[in-house]
Amino acid sequence: MPAQFMGRSDHAHLAMSAPDFFEVTYRINPWMEPERWHPSARQLSDEARHGWQRLKSTYERLGAVIEVQAPAAGLPDMVFTANAALVLDRKVLLARFACAERRGEEAHDRAFFEALHARGVLDEIVEPPAGMLFEGAGDAQWDASRGLLWVSHGQRTSGGMHRVISEIYSVAAEPLQLVDPRFYHLDTCLCLLPGGEALFYPPAFSADSCARLRERIGPALLIEASSEDAHHLAVNAVCLGRDVVMCHASASLRAVLSERGYRAHVVPLEPFNRSGGGAYCLTLRLNLRTRRHPIPGLEAAVSPKRN
Repeated sequence: MPAQFMGRSDHAHLAMSAPDFFEVTYRINPWMEPERWHPSARQLSDEARHGWQRLKSTYERLGAVIEVQAPAAGLPDMVFTANAALVLDRKVLLARFACAERRGEEAHDRAFFEALHARGVLDEIVEPPAGMLFEGAGDAQWDASRGLLWVSHGQRTSGGMHRVISEIYSVAAEPLQLVDPRFYHLDTCLCLLPGGEALFYPPAFSADSCARLRERIGPALLIEASSEDAHHLAVNAVCLGRDVVMCHASASLRAVLSERGYRAHVVPLEPFNRSGGGAYCLTLRLNLRTRRHPIPGLEAAVSPKRN
């Protein structure tokens, strides 16, 4: 195992938002069925609080430090902090939500990041250009192994945001088109593992985007999620070093991860699944950096052979 992956948590600094007001009362993706939530609302709310606390405790057990954002009544999806912003190199790019139901979160998110800025946790807060939509780390993932950002569009985030983000952070950015409404954010269908592998669900992407992933990551490092795992939001996972925190994992997926040197930690999050979210959706990494040593041998593993 490469030396840089021996640490369990990679000193993760995370943000989460308490689920006090979480419920499914509207429909903005195919997972959300308010009519199925309402009959068991009290039980599901209790389960959501228990699952969220267990997720937070799991992160803390793995060494992470958690900043908890205060929830707001009437904004049930604020619990999905991954969508609030992209945070990279201590610079925050705020979200601008596509759905009217979530736009009320924006002022609360700005206030939360301004408080972190005042404490010296963050250096700068910026907004997307006027007229452009962006749903945070849910649609933009930093690939430390390749030194680039994968940025999705086609569901919630505007096409062309990859160019904006590339300029803001002075890094390469690759666009990926999402085509399945059930996989409405990139984090539902792509999970970048710190050893250079990527867990992904091909049907969520356009043919061109699948080809781009296969070319840039390489077949030896791509792990295709089964339909069963993908439709239980297993790909919506958080990596803290070699520990992968997820809401579901089939026996076969656990075996694949174990063979590659990862430890799966499954935290049941069924109430949040009803809104289309899992572990990653509930979590925002605050201390990602673009500067990192390359993985030994990775370039050879992902580069096409030349005759």
